[in-house]
Amino acid sequence: MVKSNILRTVAALAVMLWCGIALAATHQQRVHHDLQDGLPQNIKLRSESVVEPFLITIITLHSGPNSTLPAALPQNISAYLVGDAPNPVNPAQRLGFVAQHSDDGSTKYFTPPSNAGKGAVVAAPATLSYKNGAVRTSFKTPGTVNSGRIYIVVDGYLNFYASPDGKIVQPDPHNPSDIAHQELWGFIELTHARDPSTGDENMVVNLSFVDWVSLPLGISITSKSQNGSLESVAIGGLEPTGLAKVCKTLSALDGFWPRLCIRGPDKTPLRVMSPGKYLSIHSDDKDAANYYEPYINTAWEKYKDVDLRINTQASGPNSGNKVDNGQIVTCRVGHTDNILHCDNDAGDFIRPVSKDIYGCDSGPFANPQNGATESWSRARVRPRLCAAFVRSTLHLDGVQPSHDITPDQYYREPITNHYSRVVHDNLMGGMGYAFSYDDVNPGRTENSAGLISTTHPIRLDIYLNI
Repeated sequence: MVKSNILRTVAALAVMLWCGIALAATHQQRVHHDLQDGLPQNIKLRSESVVEPFLITIITLHSGPNSTLPAALPQNISAYLVGDAPNPVNPAQRLGFVAQHSDDGSTKYFTPPSNAGKGAVVAAPATLSYKNGAVRTSFKTPGTVNSGRIYIVVDGYLNFYASPDGKIVQPDPHNPSDIAHQELWGFIELTHARDPSTGDENMVVNLSFVDWVSLPLGISITSKSQNGSLESVAIGGLEPTGLAKVCKTLSALDGFWPRLCIRGPDKTPLRVMSPGKYLSIHSDDKDAANYYEPYINTAWEKYKDVDLRINTQASGPNSGNKVDNGQIVTCRVGHTDNILHCDNDAGDFIRPVSKDIYGCDSGPFANPQNGATESWSRARVRPRLCAAFVRSTLHLDGVQPSHDITPDQYYREPITNHYSRVVHDNLMGGMGYAFSYDDVNPGRTENSAGLISTTHPIRLDIYLNI
C-alpha cells in the first residue's frame, strides 16, 4: 500500500491495463517488462467509483465467410487502458497509477513516484495467457475514465514512462527512440463519467484516426436503456486491408502525400500519418506548408463580396442540445484587412494557413489558452469553419454546414485533405474521426465521425479486423 503522502503528491492520473494473449512462450518473454522502479500497491476503485465499471472485450474478427485468412495471424495481442479518474479517497484529486490485471481477477496498481525521471515506470507485465484458438480476452474498467484511450498492439508492446512530475508519458509512434515507432498499433477514445450538473451517467466512445491510421479496429457498445432492455451500436472501423490501401492511394498522388506512409523494415506499411502530424515533424516541407493556399485564396476572396453564414446548430448561448437549424452567425472578409469579421459576438478570424487547417487547433481555429474563455458563438463557429476548409466545401454554399452539401460532396476538390478522404473511403460505413472536427454534420442524423454516445454501458467490444 502506497503511503497517503505519496498519493497526495500525484497530480496526474493514468490508468493502464495490460492484457496479453500470448500464444508463444518466447514472445511472452519479449513483452515482459521490469517493474522494479514502480510502486506496487492495492487500491480498490470499484466501490468508490461514481459510475459502474463495464466489460471491455478484445476480439480477433475474421471478416466474412468468403474472405481468406491472412498469411500471418497475430500471435499476441496486448491492450492498455489509459485515462483520468478521481482518487477514491479524495475525489477532487487526480491519482496516477498503472493497473495490472491478473488471472485471479484481482488488480494491482503501480503509481509513478513523484519527481521521477523518465523510465521510472513502464507498463505492467502481461499476466493473462491463452492456449491456441483463443479469440478474445476481457477486462473491466475501474469505473470513471475521463479522456481515456485503449491501446491495442499486435505482436509487440508499448512502454509508458513517468515524467519528472510523475505524469504518464504516452507512446509516440513518431519518435524513433520509442518502441512504439516500430510497432503495429492503434487506439480508441472513450470517456465514462457522471455529468456533475445533471447526475446522468454518460459514455462516449469513438475510433480515432486524427493523427495516423494503422491497426484495423472496429467497436461495438452494448448498453442498458431506460426501460431495462439492452441496445447495441456498432462502428465497423477500418477494413482489414485498409492500411495498405490508404498507403497505396496516397503514394500515387503528387506532392507530399506519398511521404505520409511509414513502412517497416520489410517495406509493409506500419502507419500513415495525417498531414498535420507530418508537418509537425517536417516543418521545412514547403509542399505541405503551402498546400491549401490556392483554396484559401478562393474562399477568402468569395466572402469579401458575399456573406458567409455559419449555422451554430444551437438555439442560443445556454443551449446544450444540438439542433439542425440554430442561430446564425454572419461573417464577411474585410477588403482592406483581409480578416473574417463575424457578428453575434463570434469575433474576428484571421486568414488561416495550411497548418491551421490540418490540425484545426492553431491560428483562427486555436482553442482559448491559459484559462481564457470565448463566447458561445465563437466556440461553435471555429469547428464548423475549419471543417468546411478540411473538406473543401467552403466555396460551395454561403451557409456552413449546409443541408445542401451531402457527404458525397466532401473532398471532391483537387485541393483537399486527401488523407481524410482516403481514410473515410476505407472505413466500413465511412465512419470514424479522420480530423478533429469530423463530428461536424449538417443534421443530427449524420455521423461522419462514428461517435457513439450512450448511458449505462454494459460492454464494449473492440474488434481487430483481419
